Formats: sequence, structure tokens, C-alpha cells
Amino acid sequence: MKNSVKVLLLSVAVAIGCSGKSETRTPEQRQARHHNSLGVVAMDQHNYVRGREQFSRATDLDPGYASAHANLGISLYSLGQYDSAGVSLQTALNIDADHLHAAYTLGLIYHAQGRDHERALTLFSRVAEHDPDDPLVRYYQGRTYAKLGQADSAMATFRRVIELDATNVSAYYALAQVQRQAGDLEAWRATLEIFNRLSQSGLEGVSASYQGQGKYAEAFADTPFRGGGLDRDEVATFEDGPAPAGLPVDAGFLTAVDADRDGRVDLLTAGADGLPLLLRGGGPQFERSDLWTFHHAGASVNLADVDDDGDADAAMAGRPAVIARQDAGAFLATDQDLGPCAGIVFGDADHDGDADMACADGPLALWSNDGTGHFRNIADSAGVGGGTVHHVVFSDLDADRDVDIVAAVEDRLSLFSNNRDGTFSDVAEARGLQSEAVRVLAVADLDPDGAMDIAVATADDAHLYVNGGSQFTRAPLEVPADAVGLLAADLDNDGDVDLISHGASGIDVAMSVAGGFRSPHRVSTPPARHLVVVDADEDGRLDLISPTATLWNRSPAGGRVRIELAGLNSNPDGFGTRIEVKTAASRQVREFRGGAGDPPALHFGIGEEEGVEFVRVLWPSGVRQTELDTVRSGQLSITEVNRKGTSCPILYAWDGDRFRFVSDILGGGIIGYLVGPDEYYTPDTDEYLPLRQLAPTDAGRFVLQIGNQLEEIIYLDGAELIAVDHPSGTQIYPGERLLSAPPYPEYRGYPLSETRRLGRIVDGQQRDVTEVLARVDDVWYEDFEHATIHGYAESFSLTLDLGDIVADWQHPVLLAHGWVDYAHSSSNWAAAERGLTLSPPRLEARTGSGAWRTVTLDMGVPAGLPKTMLFDLAGVFPRATTDAQLRITTNTSVYWDQFLVGRVDTDATTRQHRRPFSRADLHWRGYPTHESIHGTFAFRYDYDDVDTQASWGTHAGGFTRYGDVAELMHDIDDRFVVMFHGDELTLEVDADSFPALEAGWERTYMFYADGFGKDMDYHSAHSLTVAPLPFHGMSRYPYGPDEAYPTTPEHVDYVLNYNTRWIKGYYR
Repeated sequence: MKNSVKVLLLSVAVAIGCSGKSETRTPEQRQARHHNSLGVVAMDQHNYVRGREQFSRATDLDPGYASAHANLGISLYSLGQYDSAGVSLQTALNIDADHLHAAYTLGLIYHAQGRDHERALTLFSRVAEHDPDDPLVRYYQGRTYAKLGQADSAMATFRRVIELDATNVSAYYALAQVQRQAGDLEAWRATLEIFNRLSQSGLEGVSASYQGQGKYAEAFADTPFRGGGLDRDEVATFEDGPAPAGLPVDAGFLTAVDADRDGRVDLLTAGADGLPLLLRGGGPQFERSDLWTFHHAGASVNLADVDDDGDADAAMAGRPAVIARQDAGAFLATDQDLGPCAGIVFGDADHDGDADMACADGPLALWSNDGTGHFRNIADSAGVGGGTVHHVVFSDLDADRDVDIVAAVEDRLSLFSNNRDGTFSDVAEARGLQSEAVRVLAVADLDPDGAMDIAVATADDAHLYVNGGSQFTRAPLEVPADAVGLLAADLDNDGDVDLISHGASGIDVAMSVAGGFRSPHRVSTPPARHLVVVDADEDGRLDLISPTATLWNRSPAGGRVRIELAGLNSNPDGFGTRIEVKTAASRQVREFRGGAGDPPALHFGIGEEEGVEFVRVLWPSGVRQTELDTVRSGQLSITEVNRKGTSCPILYAWDGDRFRFVSDILGGGIIGYLVGPDEYYTPDTDEYLPLRQLAPTDAGRFVLQIGNQLEEIIYLDGAELIAVDHPSGTQIYPGERLLSAPPYPEYRGYPLSETRRLGRIVDGQQRDVTEVLARVDDVWYEDFEHATIHGYAESFSLTLDLGDIVADWQHPVLLAHGWVDYAHSSSNWAAAERGLTLSPPRLEARTGSGAWRTVTLDMGVPAGLPKTMLFDLAGVFPRATTDAQLRITTNTSVYWDQFLVGRVDTDATTRQHRRPFSRADLHWRGYPTHESIHGTFAFRYDYDDVDTQASWGTHAGGFTRYGDVAELMHDIDDRFVVMFHGDELTLEVDADSFPALEAGWERTYMFYADGFGKDMDYHSAHSLTVAPLPFHGMSRYPYGPDEAYPTTPEHVDYVLNYNTRWIKGYYR
């Protein structure tokens, strides 16, 4: 007889947080909150225009929605529209006099405008009454006291700020100013000394930018991360049934899989002969299947595509553990000895696009995958070795876009924080985790607030470690004393996760209500050593399956979304992906993991909600992907987009009619770019780019635009417009090419009297590709094999037959037009794992059928997007050579479009006129759209078609404030214009500042720039922050403790007065 087991949920808020039922809202009010949430997302991405648009829609739909008015005011304030912002903020206060965000931001406006300081003080003080320990509220309160001449109150307030935040650079500076004005010079000198020390250590002060003035000046969503109104007070019901047929009662393991990728749950377990056995699901029934066959026994089995061939492979735990690769359904053990381990967990520990492994029960081991399914134990070198591990989980515990490791190791709980260099540091004690022998653990967003928390049980106790960002706080929790496993899942589809424990006494469920957990309730008494939580009968509710019982979930169904993942540049299974699902009433966050107890897809309950507003995905590769208005209730499959995240700043020039896309610039200025283990690229910081279509505006000025449009920082140090006068009939080309290492070529302008096509070009298979490479037409040579690592190719060659073209030329050059698909830092890390290196184009020469001789091991490539590079062939061939040949060989993904040979006019003289830009204005513009040529990363941008949002993360730190920055562009002095993505720099110079062109001469304009760039690649150095600032004298980046950014008075003044636009890092 089947038993009906019910779990009663009490309608009281307990343990952690509180959230009551949301009031009944009209459809317009619900839609208003939807637009408010979208506006907050846009503001997080620093897309203030998009935020303003969404908040305006919210206030139109619900004029009484105070938070939407406050957020609209915050977006307008961020755009510098103070008067309009003030109206919206006052409207919010008229609706809700205690609205802290509105009061604080309105006070900032009064402060910024320098008027009505009494009103500003009243507003800041009102906020301080509600939140007396917010250091930035107190800071601006102190600044206002100082403006009103109340020195004693100002100094007392600044001291309080320092008590609250001892590293607040701005508070020390403000206190020093008041002390000096008060005549206390001794105190002034002491405070100023602390200020100088903190400033030189890289700490930055309060800024007047979004996310630089505190939480009350940031837009916020009043939709909680959890259900709020979704919480169920009804009973959660399970119907007791027998274990699936064919599942042994004493099964050594149980894993949920999707063997045939049909969206149905299958089970993998141990058969009677000890070999793994597949039970295929079909609704509520399971039956034995020969779709998969195994020839090696394992204490447990976990699956992942370890060799990136499109099918699942098996990690077979045991003594020793082994890898069994799949070939057409047959799993065959390899000869890799992984040592003793009773359980294996998958995750991408080094974010190089493949599945690594950790031992979940045995000697603590971390196996690094080289991408082909070959593993090596890096536990000791990674800093996680030593001791026996009982449980291990890969999870991003500090929300910094990399995977950390939580491990129960013997008598301690370790939290290994990822250092992004192949090593980890145990920060458990520093972050508030106690040293204790943990017998079971679970990691999930348990409170729920979007951050991953940790539930643990010891021999005597159980508790929840609530993740507060920098620290964990301990909260009570109940777990049965004999539990051997702890799982987190949303059993009642109300938008938050419940806890399921299992062990010798059966299965217990602790339901989540109002942010806390009720006492565990026994739902099954047969022993349950193994348990999976899956929707076995496909009715939208998660069931519980063990070798001894099946518990069919009969709770009120509610809606749900089931999400499957497929990685592209990330590991194929998508392990480590963070997913946020947003409905009108809830926000939920889950991580997709590769533990044996983890399901093959993620389940999000949405209660009675009509559908999902958006799904946001953060892949392990760093790609951020948002699916809008995706699904109502059902299944969603998400494949990682192939996104171009970094390149270089984009240059546009006024051509007399419009701003025309020229190309990208400063491709060689990349810093922190990993080329091999602990080896970083030396930047080539300057570039000269011809401007073939530059024309003055009607006002007689040359105008150029530089846009930072991708996920990177640009540190622009200087720029000039150069007029090169040369004899009529010649063309000027700069000697530009991107090399892999110094020495880099010095600038030279080459006056060419003629250029010619080559006689014949063949590839390594002797195919004639002459016509393909005859002209610039976006028809590239691309008949080479791409490697599985981005930016890498299988080695390929092109042979260029010059014949007798250069026989009577004193000084020939090779012109090569094309573009390069850059390998990323993570690409180079992954290549090093396989013993591969990126080989730049090697240039060889010969005459006739003679032997090839190396001209250079690195002839260079075009720097980034399509452009022409020049290689000097002077002295490569003897004079009167009639059968000259060149051969280019590389494994770089470079797409050649045209080869020409040019003749340098050795008798020609040139005259250069260099002019700094008299006007340079930094401002926010957005993201001009692009055409992807042939679906590749060769982009062609349209300046006039602008998007107001982009799915980029944000570096943390001080960016250059908007406005006039011409002073920073005049000299190469390490005083940069630090550009955030979406920023634009307008450069102007008078056309009549150049001398008149003489008769018989032509003029070619060139743009010159110097600077650096930094991306957010996981393996790039300092990839999440603006600091440390680069400088031209550094030996490398990252530089060591014996080097530092200049601290001259000029540089300190620059940092304090220009780089005041503080941006909070946003990685999720």
C-alpha cells in the first residue's frame, strides 16, 4: 500500500530574513516593477540611458511607485541632468517621505550644485538616522558640515567615517582640510601622512560617479531574490512508491543523467556484476538499456565530456579511479591511473574550457584536464593538497567570476579561493568559517539573496553559513544525525530551495519558508544511502529517487523552468555556469555543477507566475548572456554564444559627410596578456594608422572619435594627427605590424612609387589561391584547420611567387592586408596544458628551387581588425633576382585578404607635420552596432546606429571623469584617459593649423596614439580592476613590488582630480 506523506509548512518567518506576501497588484503595477527591474540591470551595466528609459516606463504605468521615481532620479543624476533628477527624487519623497535612496541622492545633488547646504544636511541626517553606520552617508554629512563652517561637527563626523572604514581615503583628505582650516597643523600633518600612505598603496577615494557614492545612490529592485509572494503555506505532498525496476537495493551509487539528450531523466547505477548499468527514463517508468555499455567497474560514476568530442565520458571512482572514454556508447577505460578515490566531482578549476576533476572522497586531489581528456594532479602546486577530503564542491563563493572550492578536509572546512594563476588560497578562517570536522555539506543560495551559502553538518551540530559577501555568518540548522548526504532543490516550486537529507534512517525534508528552514520532516523511512532529486514523471515537480524508494512529488504544481546548457568556449557541459531567473515577483540564482548528485539540468520553480521575464547566464568563460521574455513554463536549452569580448578601441573619422569606421587601434598595447605560464606579453604601446578619407567639418576642424565598445579598459596616454606630405604619384604606408615580442619596429613612413600583384600564390597543399589574395574584398584565405583552442590553427603555409617583380627594385616591401582572430589569455593557458605554443608567421625566402632560409621568425600580423601591415624586404633578395619566392608559415588564426609588393621611392623626401588635438572631450555614448563579416569576429562598425546596452562585466576602480581631457592627450607621460566601455573620446584639431600643401605634393593624414588596454579574461593579470595603473617604464605587467606607478606630485594630482569616476566591479 502506498503511503501519502505530507510536510506541513508553518506561515511564520524564521531564521534568516523575512518576506511577507506581496500586496495584490494590478497588471499595470506588476508591469511597472518589471520595467524597474530591467532598469536596475541596465544601471548595473552602467547603461544610464537604458535605465532612464525603463524607469520612465515604470512611473508611467504606476505613478505612485516611489522606488521607480527614485531610480529615475538616480539615472538622471548619473547622466548629469541634475534639475530633472531633483524633480523625480522629490516626487519619490512626496510619495514616501522616508525613502532613503531618494533623500540621499537629492542631498548629493544639492551638494554637487553647491547650493542649499542646510537642505542637503537635513537629507543626509535623515538617512543617517535610519542607517547610522553607513560610511558614505556619514562622509557626505561631514562634507556638508564643513561647507556650513561647522568644523567641530565635520571633524567628529569624518572621524566616525574612519572608524567605520579605516581605508576611506577621501575621509582622511577631508579631515585634513578641516584640521588645516581650524589651525591644528600638527593633526593636519598626521592625517595627511595617512592619506598619502593609503593613496600610494593604490586605495582610491569616493567619486562622483554611479556606484562611487554608496548604496543609497544606486538603483535598486524591490523584487527580492526569492519568491516573497511565492512562498507556499500549503502542504508539500509526496506519494511513496517502489524504487525503479532494475535498481538494486544495495546499489553502490546512483547518478541522474540524460543519456540520449531527449530531456528525460535516466539513471546510472551499479549492476549485479558491478559494472555500471543504465536505466532509461520514459515518464514515470525506467527500464534497462544497452544504449551505454561499460567494461570497467567503479565505486561510483560521474559523467562529463572530458575530450570535447560531443559525447559524455565517465570518471570511474575506485582504487584506482580511471577515466573511461565513450566510443559510440561503449565506455572503455584509459590507462590513466588517478589514484584512490571513492567519488569524483567535475568543474573547470582553471577556466580554460575543459572539465577538471576533484576527488570527493579520498586523498585531496585536483586533476587538471589538458583539453583532450588527459589529467594530471595539481593539488600540491595549486595549494589545495594535503589531507583526506570527504566532500568537495566547485562554486563561486565570492562572486568574482571564477570558481572556488569548498572542501570538508579531515577536521576542517576549507574554502579555497581562486587566485586566477593556477593556485588557490584557503580563506575559510578569514571569511568566518569554523575549523570543524564536517560530515555532509551543501552549497546553494539558501537564504536566498543571490550569493552562495554553505549548509554543513558535523557529528554534533548543523548550521548554515550565510554568505554576506566578505564574511559568512553562522545561523542554526537542523540535519538528522545519521545523514550521509545533503541536497538543495525547490520541491514546492515556490522560487527558493529546500534542503533534503538522506541516510540510514531514511529521507528528511526541511522546507524553506520566508528565508529560513523549518525542522526536518521524515518523508521516507527505508535507508537511503544514495538519492537523486529529479522530475522523473515529467509533471513539473521534483521527485526523490533512492535505491529503496521513489517519492513522487504531489505538491500543488506551480510553474517551473527546466534549463539545459551547452558550452561553446566554456567546458562543453557548462559546469560552473551561474544562472539567474527573473519573474515579476522573484529572482533566483543557481549554479550548474558536476557533482555525482547534481541533476543534468537546473530546475527553477516560479509558482503561479505567468512566466519568466529574463534568464541571465554567466558562463565560466566570462561570457554574459541574457535571454529576454524566454519562456512561460517548460524547458529551455541555452547554448553559449560565441562572443567577441575584447579587441581594441575603435576609431572613426569625419569624412565630410559622416563619421566613418576606420579600424581598431593599439592592438599591441594589451597588458596582463598571458602568453605562457607566468609569462606575459610586453606591450607595444603606439600605433600609426592612415586616414584615407579624412575631411574637415564645416567649422574647419578635423574630428575623430575613439570608442571603447568591448569588455575592456583603455588607458589612452596621447594622440596626434600627422600630416605627411609626399611627392605626387607616391603613396605613404606606415611600417606597422603586430609582433609577438620586442624589439618592436620604430616608426617609419614608406613612400611607395608603385605596387604590384604577385605572380602566383599557393598554399601548403599546392592549391592556387592567387585570385583569393589578389584584392581587398573580404574574401580571405581560410582553407586552414582551426584548432579547438580559440585563436589557434593547425600550422599552415602560403608560398608567394614574386618572380622577377623585384629584380630591378632597390627597396621592395611586402604589403599584407588581413585580420587576426586573437588568442585570449585563457587560450594560451589551455594551449600550455597541451604543450602547444602559438607560432607567429615565420617568413622564409628562396630563389628558384634553392633551399628555404629564414628571414624572420616573426614577420608580424595585421593588428586586429582588417588593415594593412608592411614588412620591409630590403636586402632579402639579391638584385636582378628573377625567381624570388617567400613562404609564410604559422598556427595563428590570421585571415589574409591581399598580398602586394611595393617599391619604395628611395629618392623621395617626405615632410611630417604633427599636431596635438586642441580639444579632447570624454563622454558616454554607447555601443555602435557592427556587421560581422561572414559571421566572424571581423567586425565593421556603423557609427550612427548605436545600442545603449551591452552584456559586459565591469572592471572595478577609478575611471577618468567626463569632460575636457585635452591636457592628458598632449604628452606621453603616464597620465591616461581611462575609458570605461561605452565611453567615447572626441578629438578635434583645426585644419588650418597645418601648412598649405605645396604644388606637386600630396598629403596623407595619419592618426597616432599611445596607450594600453586590459581585458577581463580569467587568466589575464589584474583582470577585474583598473589598478594597478600601467606605466611606460615598467619591466612587465603585472609588475612586482619593487616597481610602482609614479608618485610625483603631477601624477598624484592626476589620479585625485581626473580618475574620480568610481565604478563598482560587476561580474555577474
